[in-house]
Amino acid sequence: MSSRFFIRLFFMRSFFMRLIAASLATILLLSPAYAASSPEDELASTIKLILSKSFVNDWQGLEKLPGIKWAPLPPAMLQNCLPDGGCFTRQGMLAAGGRNLLVIASGARTIVSHIYFRNSTAPIGEAAVLAALKQSGFSAELVRCPVQGTIGGTNWYRLKGPATEPGYVSVQTTCNGKPCEGFSVSPGEDLPPLQPNQLRLYSERCSASNAADRKPVSTVMPHEQLAQTIAAVLPQTSGPAFYDWKTLTTLLPATQWAPGGPKKGYGDETNPWGLSGQLKLSQREFSVLGTGSPAQVKIIKFDEMGLHPRGEDLLGVLRTNGFDVHLTRCGPVYTESTNNWYSLTSARNRPVMLRQSLRMDGKQLQDTYELRFDNTLPRRDPRDRDPGVNGCK
Repeated sequence: MSSRFFIRLFFMRSFFMRLIAASLATILLLSPAYAASSPEDELASTIKLILSKSFVNDWQGLEKLPGIKWAPLPPAMLQNCLPDGGCFTRQGMLAAGGRNLLVIASGARTIVSHIYFRNSTAPIGEAAVLAALKQSGFSAELVRCPVQGTIGGTNWYRLKGPATEPGYVSVQTTCNGKPCEGFSVSPGEDLPPLQPNQLRLYSERCSASNAADRKPVSTVMPHEQLAQTIAAVLPQTSGPAFYDWKTLTTLLPATQWAPGGPKKGYGDETNPWGLSGQLKLSQREFSVLGTGSPAQVKIIKFDEMGLHPRGEDLLGVLRTNGFDVHLTRCGPVYTESTNNWYSLTSARNRPVMLRQSLRMDGKQLQDTYELRFDNTLPRRDPRDRDPGVNGCK
């Protein structure tokens, strides 16, 4: 055979190889498995990684989320903690299907609690994201939704998957009545709590067929409900000054009390017996402690277990409800806390002493209230102040 034949054969084989390669490339590009991912698919994939059993929810673990370019460590410490309780944040940017989503992770010094995604471009769409989550193996149950006729613009879904930890995703479609789009992921069994000004806007009865039956989480603010609770446990003028432990549990039926009844070892030498429990009022959690003698309750304390925004006035609510509230003693001067005692009287109730302790944390507060049914003040601290003295007012 001539050399010309072999040259022609070589070029023919090269042509067919290029043709086959081009055909394979075309097939791969057109195949759904190799097509460019949509933003909803990439967002769903990121959510699945966050809720995966292998994900480590610390600040360094965020680096394992592909497609997100994070700000350098360490996370930023905030002067004022966020409403979700996070005092540290780390910002990033997610490239998802041609979109750039702002990402903010929030949490404590070592743990990430929530991850937020904000889309300022064309909306991805709630239905598209839910469909992508379903395609990736999740079931999504609507567990919190806007009350009809309000400006609430967010839905919360409980996510469950065969190989994931429990968690929630929220989808925001309006901000104060105007279109916007945001998503958040919150790992854990508990639905993230609402802020006090959101309680009237949202319902957790989303399965109601009639939207009008979606009742608000609460129409009463937490501090208003706490004021009602304080009024409910006060001894009546027509009854004894103290009541027994069974009566305490009857007066606070929503409290989850420790089993076994009152036990010795609480309080001080005067009131060594106690019964503890936990109480949730308009989604705000309190620890409750009653102390006294083996037969009688003498003191009740309500300690807030989290933080809430400043601006509430529980004493004002008590005054509105017919109580006379008068300052009787101020505690030592501190820059970030107060510890004041008030006399609490009304025509319906026996007089008691009420302690209000407020711990300030930036723009948020933590409350403690103590009721002394014997209407006496505890032993005086040398640094305590009388009304009108050294700023006690």
